[in-house]
Amino acid sequence: MIRDFNNIALYLSLCVLRLWCSTLPGYIHPDEFFQSPEVMGGDVFGYEVFRPWEYEQSPQCRSIVIPALTIGLPFYILKILNVWATKFGYSDIINSHSVFVTERLPFFFLSFGIDYTVYTIAQLFYPNNAIQSLLVLASSYVVLIFNTRPFSNSAESILLALLFCTYVKGSTPKFPLRRQPGDSSTDRHEFPANLAFLFGCIAAFGFFTRITFILYAFPIGIAFLHYIFLSERAQGKSWHSKFSELLPACLGLFITMGICVLADSLYFGTLKVTFDGVILSNDHIFEFLGNPAKFAKFGWRGKIIITPLNNFMYNMNSENLSQHGLHPRYLHIYNFVLLFGPLTLLTMKDLNVSVKFMRWTAKRTYKTVIVYSGLFGFVFLTLIPHQEARFLLPLLLPVIIVPSDRLHKLPILFWVVWVIFNLVFAIIFGGLHQAGIVPIMQKLQNQSLGFKHCEKFSGYFQCELGKKITNSVKNQSEIFTTNIIFYKTYMPPRHLLGYPKLWRDTNIQVNIYDLAGSSLSNLENLLSKQVLSKSSLIDNLWKENIIFQQNKNKNLTSFERTLLVTPSTTELAPLFIETYNEFISIGDNYNGNKKIKLKLIEQQWPHINFDHINRIFTKGINSYY
Repeated sequence: MIRDFNNIALYLSLCVLRLWCSTLPGYIHPDEFFQSPEVMGGDVFGYEVFRPWEYEQSPQCRSIVIPALTIGLPFYILKILNVWATKFGYSDIINSHSVFVTERLPFFFLSFGIDYTVYTIAQLFYPNNAIQSLLVLASSYVVLIFNTRPFSNSAESILLALLFCTYVKGSTPKFPLRRQPGDSSTDRHEFPANLAFLFGCIAAFGFFTRITFILYAFPIGIAFLHYIFLSERAQGKSWHSKFSELLPACLGLFITMGICVLADSLYFGTLKVTFDGVILSNDHIFEFLGNPAKFAKFGWRGKIIITPLNNFMYNMNSENLSQHGLHPRYLHIYNFVLLFGPLTLLTMKDLNVSVKFMRWTAKRTYKTVIVYSGLFGFVFLTLIPHQEARFLLPLLLPVIIVPSDRLHKLPILFWVVWVIFNLVFAIIFGGLHQAGIVPIMQKLQNQSLGFKHCEKFSGYFQCELGKKITNSVKNQSEIFTTNIIFYKTYMPPRHLLGYPKLWRDTNIQVNIYDLAGSSLSNLENLLSKQVLSKSSLIDNLWKENIIFQQNKNKNLTSFERTLLVTPSTTELAPLFIETYNEFISIGDNYNGNKKIKLKLIEQQWPHINFDHINRIFTKGINSYY
């Protein structure tokens, strides 16, 4: 009893750790921002964003449904809360930090769908080991880091877990391994209609999330059909009865697919809703409410779009895949070990022992189904030349469930290695990998949009740093432009900067230049166009402010500043033809242990401002101002 209490307390502690990890700034891959939050930031908040190719090319290759539900809806709720907060006299709560937390929290909560599935399987088939399975799952850095990020692969993993859980609950009696004397069968009489309908809905959502969902879900779908048509309890049933049992799943599948197709077609504009031959607008809603008979004039114009099919056709072209990177077929073996570490050997050992029992009539069909799900997805994904570790996130469920009935027998050495492995990779991917991008975007928002109390000094403007976003002014005489150059970094998520599209014609301008891994000469060319040389902006009097320099090459009312964001390991010395001045102490670094010393560049590129650097220096990436 005490041991169970300790295990439960440990699991709850790991849940709190998961919440904390969901707010860490580690930046794993650009897709965690650009597949959903970047697009929704533009749609909901009206920010100027970078929309990825899947949403921009014709025909579009990614459904908007899951991003809208998982990110767009929370963003919209934040927007409503902000309206109420300002109405009651509070300050604006929409900023870079609140947007970042809002896009992470939904996936933190959704990740417990995997916990629910593992717990359901454990309670049904090995109740004495249930807590051990949850502990392994909750301590995996895949859950702590990957599944709390808004990857489409994270949504795919969660939907696969819920699909499998629905199948198991619908095809298994409550206590299959504790049958009472006199019970004639361990099978249900029929698959419950509500669970069958849910099964179809989840399958459709998974298909519209990622086309690779089909690979992982195919064995589960076959098992579902086998249970309805060929299982022992189906013998003697009429075909009419069998198809009636299948009907709710078909309804759930096709209704959900229809909603997704309609939503995508309307969102991407290939299909228009018309009213009396005119494209529908908000004004028509009141006409419908006043006279419901006018619904008869409701119609459609255009064509539908099926985004998963377009995605499949795109990826069938090897030239398209080469644009995103081609990898050796064996790379997923490395990725599998990278994600699951010690569980890899444990799963392979159990798989080798149980492979001869993997049949649809096995006593524990659930293990057969989930093993085939993992194998089917893994094998077919190795045939695709573009391979990334996150594509294997759905394998988390098989590697937890396959050895789950003997986790309590594992030696202490396994648990020590497991904890060390996950701790190391959680720190790397959660707290170090490109971890300066998110904090920098938050600081840049204050510097680029929140400055205030600007005063003019001989061709310069000195402005105080603020936190509340400044209201832009149209047709104001002075125009303040901030140019931000990202060099040798991942793509900066523009929605975290929060620059509204409507501000393009106002006095506050922000331009982002993403040079990625370009050559140093490209950076030099860009700087030469933006930075006024031979004029120093560094002055102790301006140390606590931001400085805009008058750009005489453009017009007398244009004031600019150029900021360079690059890792501290980037070699910039070849840019500077003049010598550095002496070292000066700027301030404490991120963890407050020692002083940072930087060289101030006074000769060739003085407009790379170093103002307020002590407040924006972060781990993982340095920002050069």
